Amino acid sequence: MSTSFSRACGSRSSVAGLLVAAAVAVCGGNLRGQDEKKDDETTDKAAESQADAAKADGGEKFQDLYEDWKMALTKLRKLKADAVAADEEKRQELQQQWDAAIAETETLLVKMRTIGAEEFTAAPNQDRRVSRFLAKLLTDDVRGDRYQPALQLGQLLLDKKCEIKTVFTDAAEAAYSVDKYDQAEKLFKMADSNGSLSPENRLYLESIPEYKTFWKRELELRKAETEADDLPRVKLQTNRGDLVIELFENEAPETVGNFMYLVKSQFYDGLVFHRVLPNFMAQGGCPVGDGTSGPGYKIYCECNQENARMHFRGTLSMAHAGQDTAGSQFFITFRPTPHLNKRHTAFGRVIEGLDVLEKIQRRDLTAPKPPKADRILKAEVIRERDHEYAPNKVQ
Repeated sequence: MSTSFSRACGSRSSVAGLLVAAAVAVCGGNLRGQDEKKDDETTDKAAESQADAAKADGGEKFQDLYEDWKMALTKLRKLKADAVAADEEKRQELQQQWDAAIAETETLLVKMRTIGAEEFTAAPNQDRRVSRFLAKLLTDDVRGDRYQPALQLGQLLLDKKCEIKTVFTDAAEAAYSVDKYDQAEKLFKMADSNGSLSPENRLYLESIPEYKTFWKRELELRKAETEADDLPRVKLQTNRGDLVIELFENEAPETVGNFMYLVKSQFYDGLVFHRVLPNFMAQGGCPVGDGTSGPGYKIYCECNQENARMHFRGTLSMAHAGQDTAGSQFFITFRPTPHLNKRHTAFGRVIEGLDVLEKIQRRDLTAPKPPKADRILKAEVIRERDHEYAPNKVQ
């Protein structure tokens, strides 16, 4: 995966996660010029602090990888310094070196994760720096919406009685995000007992009893849908990979009819994911690319019906500016989002490509310089029912 100088710090799709972000931070995040050097000293100290947390005494393999990683950080730092005064031709050459250095760092950190986990398993909590290293990786997995590996790592740390407080909350968030509500409830309560539960996590904890009921119903619906095997499906080919989405025509027929119509009209081809927020969702479908436009009409909401679907990980839902103002903009959730239930029409779910969601460029439109957006290359219908699909426009 290529990460450009101008978007390095904004990307949350990297396998390497927090520690690669620290490595990028050493370099100031991009190569645009002198105006962006002012934060180097602060980010340099942050990276060194994380390096100290990662270093281990007892593991020769881990130590060897750690030394290689420090060299990779040094290489990134030098690239930043070289690029400040470089002309455009030289910058292109440095870009290639940057991509190679990022890839090297990512590879190293994957290995460090494996070796660190092995050393921790063999001697749990004996080397505090290995424990802290793994805990930081866990935190970044959650912040980067990589919930499955986060839950696996969090379970390892907890099984071995790791007492670092963030492990409890991070593992709980990961469990909640992949719809394991019993496990999440237990872990959130443990975090509450040790004083590490944040106000946001308390809201998640409070939503769990209701979400257990929602999830039970959702599983029943999914079982029935699998047996019927007739719901329409759409494939979104993105520059990060393919998403296959099954549409909830039974519960949201008008929203599905509009979406299918737009897909068949090639409306979504080439459009970007203009707003992608960590631990929340990826929003797209705006023809202008900034969230201000639509197809030229509005459709009715179907979120207030008794049989309305709820928002879980990978739910496809309609964006709008108020009741019955939706058009073409949609979003896909990275985790359950209780505050959107009965407010936005959930009309589908990702059945293939959940891993693609974590790769989509995170992008906050309120940032001074949002990174380049990822896009839908092509949207196509891959299955449909035997009738016409068309929007029911608000009159």
